[in-house]
Amino acid sequence: MSKVCTRKGCGKCFDKPDESECWYHPGPPVFHDALKGWSCCEKRVLSFDEFLTLPGCTKGVHTTEVAAPAPVPVKEIKVDEPTSIDEQGVEIYGNVPARGSASESVAKPEPQLAITPTKDALNDAAKKLDIVSLEDPDDVEIPIGTKCKRNGCNVTFDGTNRDSCRFHPGTAIFHDASKGWSCCKRRVLEFDEFLKIPGCMTGKHLYVGTKDESQTQKEEVVECRTDFYQTPTTVIVSIFAKKCDESKSSIEFFEDSLALDLLHLGTKRFKTEFQLYGPIVPENSKYKFMGTKVEITLAKANGLSWGGLRAGESGAGMIRFGVTGRTGTIGAKEIVYRNQS
Repeated sequence: MSKVCTRKGCGKCFDKPDESECWYHPGPPVFHDALKGWSCCEKRVLSFDEFLTLPGCTKGVHTTEVAAPAPVPVKEIKVDEPTSIDEQGVEIYGNVPARGSASESVAKPEPQLAITPTKDALNDAAKKLDIVSLEDPDDVEIPIGTKCKRNGCNVTFDGTNRDSCRFHPGTAIFHDASKGWSCCKRRVLEFDEFLKIPGCMTGKHLYVGTKDESQTQKEEVVECRTDFYQTPTTVIVSIFAKKCDESKSSIEFFEDSLALDLLHLGTKRFKTEFQLYGPIVPENSKYKFMGTKVEITLAKANGLSWGGLRAGESGAGMIRFGVTGRTGTIGAKEIVYRNQS
């Protein structure tokens, strides 16, 4: 039976310790303000789910031994001496006002105000119910060794265990030195103890879950602004498509044409294929995905100037020679003519 690695940041299943690489975090977790991370590496994230998926920074072998927690420093508590002792032997610390009558010492009860739940509280409650209602379909295939996705549950699928899941429907809360979950009141100081807090709700395990809503949304075919400039040997094309999904996009070079299929902003797709103004060398052409655009570098097959990007265009686009970045001289210093002209 496979074992689960206990190193922080790993959690993979293994049969032999040296059968696969183990990437883990040797340092303790660090929670400062809203940032979360590990003391052994510099990356910080905001959500607790992203913190649990931070890749390890140290390579080693898998193990099932539990690392001993770091010793907690003990603070010395200084006890002040009483400032005075009255006739009845009662110790008095600091300046205490004179005692009044018994009727004056009794605090009057404060009026209780009706509490109306806010919109955020209602949204959190609705989200909590949605998390509980999520379940794996009965006919879904679950790989052996898959870990339950619910917060606070560390059970892995062995082929039969789908029920009896104890989890936290709320979110992780880190305030000062205390750690806990928003759905229950227990708070601890050590991160290892926080991971061991038992769940406050029971249900079925969630190994696979449902598909992301963004994946089920229909794609929208859109147009993207295109711009270009050129040098004597290349044509640099900019497709202004933000946040392109490189894994779901494709760019193909041909000797006289260019094919684009770009998925950006989750559901927007820009797809086109057109004839180029001049021939290119496909194997020397390249592209680069950026945050706000896709930059394509077309390698010219000859040293001729392009009058446009697409075949048949004339005077379109921004034509520059000897350009580095966004600076340079506009217009050619030397005109190159075709043989037939």
